[in-house]
Amino acid sequence: MFGPGLSALYDCGLTTIKIALSQCMARLPEECRQSVEGRIPDMQRLELTQDGSIFARFPVVRSLSGDVDVQDTNNQTAASLRRLLQLISFHELKESSILTELAMWKSRIDQATTPVPPVELSGYRVSIPDPAKCLIMEYCGFTGFLEPTIEGN
Repeated sequence: MFGPGLSALYDCGLTTIKIALSQCMARLPEECRQSVEGRIPDMQRLELTQDGSIFARFPVVRSLSGDVDVQDTNNQTAASLRRLLQLISFHELKESSILTELAMWKSRIDQATTPVPPVELSGYRVSIPDPAKCLIMEYCGFTGFLEPTIEGN
């Protein structure tokens, strides 16, 4: 609630508040960004502009007393916002997992006593162990927000 003390909105026909989310998307690689952008039209109260900007729209209601209330009926905007942030987080975590696995792979190759021929490189590949996946997700604050893919499931 904003209240009557917010003079910038006094006697203003404000009907919607938009929050930009483009900065979160800008950090994603192009193919990940396109994947997320492709899902935005199906999300209620999210807007993708032609220049790639993303906005969450919250409807505004003015009471008879002049107070301004942001209303999110049935938490539609919040649900769409959560889903969008889950998609962004998924891609961020996926990219960081790939980098971690590449670093582990390189480390194993570097530890080899003889040079590794290119045809044998895949044998040195390492995936992040399941307990480590869970710990990384917990450390990054994704617990309860994203679920790890456990090998064999």
